[in-house]
Amino acid sequence: MQVRNILMRRLGDGFAPGDRFPTEHQLCDEFGVSRETVREALRGLESEGLVVRYRGKGSFVARVPAVSLDERLTGLVEDFTELKLDTQVEVVKAGLEKPPARIAIALGLDPSARLFRISRLRSVDDKPFAWHEAHLPSRFGAALASLDLTRTTLFRELRDSVGLKLVEIYQHIDATTADVALARMLKIEVGMPILVTRRALTHLRSDAPTMFFETYFRADRYYYSVQPGGHRPTRPSSRRMPSRRVSRAKA
Repeated sequence: MQVRNILMRRLGDGFAPGDRFPTEHQLCDEFGVSRETVREALRGLESEGLVVRYRGKGSFVARVPAVSLDERLTGLVEDFTELKLDTQVEVVKAGLEKPPARIAIALGLDPSARLFRISRLRSVDDKPFAWHEAHLPSRFGAALASLDLTRTTLFRELRDSVGLKLVEIYQHIDATTADVALARMLKIEVGMPILVTRRALTHLRSDAPTMFFETYFRADRYYYSVQPGGHRPTRPSSRRMPSRRVSRAKA
């Protein structure tokens, strides 16, 4: 799948119908994969009518893929509802439990400590968009869990309903691929790219990290953008709203 996606991008950049495509041997050497893997990738392109293959002659470009409009969203997730986007959140799981070791370490907690975990699936235009994981002190998590979270964000409710002034300690941005569980929740294929943001936060009533938020975005529906120079982030955008750019996503 990865080889096929790379080859499809190449077809749209520098090839024309009738051009000879690289040989299976060349592609095996380039990607370091077996011939069967390359053949499977080429079969995918052939089934979409992008290349034709002739025994003993090789592969040739039949047509280049149409240039599609990039309609991915970017920006502050908490502003999606203000832009009147069709977005809602399903709370899949909420309760007190032992956090993963990496989160306990990040928050400086004892290995036996327990946090309130809230797992949510966010959809935009009725399609899965992101998977949110929040780990909070029990008193804050329980307060949030009692609220209707389908049309809001945890950050907004922590501020408005719980009365906390949040302070971000750090934010990490990473790329990964969808495992079986994420693929099922986000309705994508296993191995598809995922954009991950991980954030440790505290609040003005504490001087140590107390909360950990993770968001797994479908990379085909979201990209992360930053405005350098300390400019104030603007509202969320996609290529459907080209004048709006923002700096970071919020849970």
